[in-house]
Amino acid sequence: MKMRKKHALGTILFSVFTAFILTTCNAYAHCDTLDGPVVAQARKALATGDVNPLLKWVPIEEEENIRAAFKRTLAVRKLNDEAKGLAD
Repeated sequence: MKMRKKHALGTILFSVFTAFILTTCNAYAHCDTLDGPVVAQARKALATGDVNPLLKWVPIEEEENIRAAFKRTLAVRKLNDEAKGLAD
């Protein structure tokens, strides 16, 4: 019976420790970083003026919104270097 209590206590402590570690760590997907594939594709789209390859990362129902935003972004980028930097 004493072994069961020790085992149960050990299991509880391990669970609490694991939960603490998992909830205090920040996890980021590579796609969420500035050097991830989405941002790389967006930079390429801005450089070429072609949004189509970027759309693979976008839900179908959002494609028109992205196309409109991309069109406005391209227009703003043409104003001057400062506007280009802000638009990018």
